[in-house]
Amino acid sequence: MSGQVDHDPLSPIPRAVARSRGGRLHASLAAWSLAAALLGVTTADALAIDIKVVDDTDGKGTAMLLTGQVVAGDGLKVRSFVAGLPASRPITAQLAFAGGARVDAVSIGQFFHQARIRTLVPAKQRCNSPCPLVLVGGRDSLTGKASYIKYSSAALGFTGVVSNYAEKEYTVADLDAAVANAQREILQIADYLHGVGANINMLKYYQSVLKSNEVQYITNEQALDLGIAVFFEETGQVIEPLPLR
Repeated sequence: MSGQVDHDPLSPIPRAVARSRGGRLHASLAAWSLAAALLGVTTADALAIDIKVVDDTDGKGTAMLLTGQVVAGDGLKVRSFVAGLPASRPITAQLAFAGGARVDAVSIGQFFHQARIRTLVPAKQRCNSPCPLVLVGGRDSLTGKASYIKYSSAALGFTGVVSNYAEKEYTVADLDAAVANAQREILQIADYLHGVGANINMLKYYQSVLKSNEVQYITNEQALDLGIAVFFEETGQVIEPLPLR
């Protein structure tokens, strides 16, 4: 896989050497075995999503900034906030949050798609899983076409559906249960991507087996390959992805 793992593109001192991808067999088994217990679970001190109105870049609509972390119930919270915005003005959702409940993130992405709300990742901000799923739910208010963009200095990061495993031996039954759960998660993500018309190739970034706190950041070129437009800040040009054949 071409994306780097555990490399923060916004850090002034990027890591020169990537962490080894090797490991013992029982570590791989462990990755799958704990998936059922850990997927979609947020920490006790997780911050709920924070929403506020910010300056709109083109001055023609309303912009809202989403920060923090997605927790259960945030899908309804976002809907409530949007209901209080002027109905006559197009809305752009600026995304700068990381981590949290994938189910609620999907709910937000589906709402943005239905309500025709554009999405973008602002300059020098992070949009880490499950944030990228919300990003690809964006649509133009007039045409209804997909409308999502990342600034070239922004970071788009993914975590796998299997993570946070412990280094110990696991039974075959543990492995079977974890594989089944991971397959279910992948199918749910695939169903969402299909529903909002996003590039199904995004799935490959969710199929990685990563350790706790590891994030796979993708390049601007990889974002374009996923159908995500990139605003090249150096020239002020929006680079549109090539249409899929």
